[in-house]
Amino acid sequence: MLLTACSAPSGSAGATPNSSVPSTSLDTGVPDDFSVDVTILTEEEGDAADLRNARYVVFPDGTLHYAARAGAGPNTLPPIVRRLDRRQMDGLWRRARQLGLADPDRGEAPSNFNKVWIPWEGHIYLMALTANDQYWNFTRRIQPDQELDPAMRAFIRDLAALAWAEDERQDIKFDARRYDYGPDPYAVYRENARRLAEAAEADGAETDDP
Repeated sequence: MLLTACSAPSGSAGATPNSSVPSTSLDTGVPDDFSVDVTILTEEEGDAADLRNARYVVFPDGTLHYAARAGAGPNTLPPIVRRLDRRQMDGLWRRARQLGLADPDRGEAPSNFNKVWIPWEGHIYLMALTANDQYWNFTRRIQPDQELDPAMRAFIRDLAALAWAEDERQDIKFDARRYDYGPDPYAVYRENARRLAEAAEADGAETDDP
């Protein structure tokens, strides 16, 4: 069953991030325990990075885990793709504050993401953040005729850029590259072995003659 929070309208009062955060609130550096956990679930993947099944996890030490595949649910930890430096972590935190995602009061009551199933249609977005010894989350269920609120979409696309997740997935085919390393150094040994084998066969044939 889906979480109740997932069916809440994206414009619900008190739970919708926005970009009206005063600029003075952006001066605080990134908290030491800042982390991000994002899951995108869908049966109908699009070409854009924010429309595909995906998992993004950023730990306080800057390690960024990412995977874009069906089945990468909120209880999975994708492989590490890179480690963000302090400047990048600070930028991510500032971006979250700018978009209104870094305010626990704008978040929703903690939800058990593991109880969320892939929707038959549309998309489900699960986002959890921690900072300053606090945890809060955002959950959105977006129907095919709806769009994710701009703040969450912008932040997810920022994560995708940090994870080098491209919008359009293309099947890249590589032609085999052949290298010329010169003459085969073992050719002479194979030729000697062939001649010895032929000589042994000839000796055996002469011995068998009456």
